[in-house]
Amino acid sequence: MQIGSYGEIPVVDWSVWRCQLVSMAAIAPASLPEGLPPAPSVHHRLVDVSGTAGRVRIHLAEAGAGEPVLLLHGWPQHWFMWRHVVAGLGGRYRLLMPDLRGFGWSQAPGTGYEPHCFAADAGALLDALGLDRVRLVGHDWGGFTAFLLGVAHPERFERIVVFNAPPLWVPLSPRVIASLWRTWYVAAAACPLGPAIVASDRFVPWFIRLGGRAAVFDDSEADIYARRLSDPARAWASAMLYRSYLRVASDIFIRRRYRHERLTVPTLLVFGAEDFYVPRSYITGWQSQAPGMRVEFVPGCGHFLPEERPELASSYLHEFLP
Repeated sequence: MQIGSYGEIPVVDWSVWRCQLVSMAAIAPASLPEGLPPAPSVHHRLVDVSGTAGRVRIHLAEAGAGEPVLLLHGWPQHWFMWRHVVAGLGGRYRLLMPDLRGFGWSQAPGTGYEPHCFAADAGALLDALGLDRVRLVGHDWGGFTAFLLGVAHPERFERIVVFNAPPLWVPLSPRVIASLWRTWYVAAAACPLGPAIVASDRFVPWFIRLGGRAAVFDDSEADIYARRLSDPARAWASAMLYRSYLRVASDIFIRRRYRHERLTVPTLLVFGAEDFYVPRSYITGWQSQAPGMRVEFVPGCGHFLPEERPELASSYLHEFLP
């Protein structure tokens, strides 16, 4: 792939970037962040939590009333990816939609951009909200984080729904190896130029429309995601997250880190069968470790299922979460 296909990549003064990362780490305690996109019935607040990677101020979008549901977004998105789900579920559940550390409007402290820290932050957020047990939904990195939470703290989750994320027990098979080319974007984001690539105003709109999904995001929606990642602190968080991908892949494929972990929480994995980014071959190896997990493949649907097929996502949630 030619660098030019990302648009113009600026020359970066990394000393300036480091200064920006430090200066952008804090969010003013007296006010909500600026630039939040509008979404009907959604309210916002900031919550300070203490996870394994230290204290972080989490931006929390909330909607609805009823039993609490924690929804964790993927990349390159933030809380806004659940906007359609709010319309379908807000009348039945209390929807809690945090931005992961370093993304959206949450604080970007410079560390902790990996799924185990996301999981610790999520648990600390529930503690801060006084919630002992919730329903859990995740997509992409948020979905992988949901799996980690389910095996580590099953007592805290009634049910789990994951959209388009691999389980923890994928074996390194010839089929998996043959599909690894689909993760080319990991190298793009994790390389030394990764922050500049991600921050380019052309990259995110181009990236999320790959695989024949140009109609899923209009220009304003694509820009909402691109603008947040143009912030150097969040572009850096993206690069660090995808460097962690390499460690996570090694944990799963080589070290088999989770081979003794069992998922006992009732779980539904919904996977768009035309996912351009996460190979379908990854959805294997879970049967003995998660015997209560149900897997549904959705024909004709890509990676961003809650935004491509929001009515179907809401239908699955209505069916499985009660």
